[in-house]
Amino acid sequence: MAIEATISSNTRSNSPAAKSTKWKQYYNIVRELALVDFRKKYHDSTLGYFWSMLNPLLIFGVYHFVFSYLFVSKLHKFTLYLLTGVFFYNFFQDATSSAIGALRRRSRLTKTIYFPRYLIVFSSSTTAIFSFAINTLLICAVAMIFDHVSFLQIFVIVPFILLILLATGIGMMIAILFIHFRDISDIWGVLLTLGFWLTPIMYDPHYVPEPLANVALLNPVGRILVMLRGFLIYDNYPPWTFTLSTILFCVGIFILGWWIFVKYEHRIPEYVA
Repeated sequence: MAIEATISSNTRSNSPAAKSTKWKQYYNIVRELALVDFRKKYHDSTLGYFWSMLNPLLIFGVYHFVFSYLFVSKLHKFTLYLLTGVFFYNFFQDATSSAIGALRRRSRLTKTIYFPRYLIVFSSSTTAIFSFAINTLLICAVAMIFDHVSFLQIFVIVPFILLILLATGIGMMIAILFIHFRDISDIWGVLLTLGFWLTPIMYDPHYVPEPLANVALLNPVGRILVMLRGFLIYDNYPPWTFTLSTILFCVGIFILGWWIFVKYEHRIPEYVA
């Protein structure tokens, strides 16, 4: 009922004063939906919110053991290198996967109360951001442990924002696709698994066969990781052409996803169960 009250109070008035605060109202809706999802996600878990950090840490631990002791990696500061890759891809996976069924989970709201439906997808990304923020603190802690602090690290906010835009844009596309084609959920799961290995999470794209390197550097998540590690680990700026093309692509995907969603959102109430 709290969500319905928030949406109703934010959308029932058409006065000029209400319209002037539209974006603040949308923010409140996204926040309320995201908080509810975040609480539900860990409601029945013994460890509760701790799982939001423990789960990617366990994944990181497995890969760190394999590539540090079984298949020794010679990458510079491999622990930090792997940690950034696992946490970033984990966020991308969580944000896009949760967006797939978001409209069905909120079907009652979409059928009874009007508000921009893309806010539901935004709330899914925001829920993933809560966990992502916790993991980001861990990345910063590891960087300090390695005595690796530089002024370039203030620019890590750029790849963070780009990843959020990319995941949200793709999330809007597949959320709309899912209400028409329910197989999208399974297909996307396979694509995420493939994408994990085509993204330079545990390898440097400059030290793998050229075909794989080309794919890794065309992969937008891979490009974002290259930018992040340049600022965080290697203390260098990526080439401006590389950075600009990555920014334009991520912003373009977000705009395309939003446009597709808005174009077809009028069909949502009749298709969601």
